[in-house]
Amino acid sequence: MYELKNKLLLLCLSVCLVLVACGSKEEEKPSTDNAKESKGILLDDKGNPKKTIKVNKDTEKAVKDVIEQNRKSLNEGNVEAYIETIDHDSKHLNAKEEEKVLKDTLKNYQFDKKIKNIKFLKEKNNEVVVFYNVDTTAHPKNGGKDEQKSFNEVVTLVKKDGKYKYSKMSQAAI
Repeated sequence: MYELKNKLLLLCLSVCLVLVACGSKEEEKPSTDNAKESKGILLDDKGNPKKTIKVNKDTEKAVKDVIEQNRKSLNEGNVEAYIETIDHDSKHLNAKEEEKVLKDTLKNYQFDKKIKNIKFLKEKNNEVVVFYNVDTTAHPKNGGKDEQKSFNEVVTLVKKDGKYKYSKMSQAAI
């Protein structure tokens, strides 16, 4: 039973974070005495990034739409729609590996992923960096105990052919 819980935890994090085989380097965190931090992002006492930017309404809508598609497709178990949200040329995410892991994981689990508090951190050329909070519950299809995880996620999205795609993902537990 203990081994099953560990496997579930690993699979949940792997799928929800889309970090399998990404091999991204850890970003250095700024040193502070009493501040909360998340992947080098300085957070205020409410868990919000201290430095955010405003983007134009079209960019904001396009980015939020792809974040929602990614979240919704995971919850629905729609692997094809999920993989459409990933940049297949990314140096940090391997779309083929993500697809394989997701298909294998969805045989045994159903997910309920919720995203809130979307904040824009950086915009340059056709790339945006976004911060948000995630609450995820993995429901074992065999009727086992649900596993819940909450974390902050920092994602980089690139615009290709008029649509934003996930290029890099990093997370830090709350």
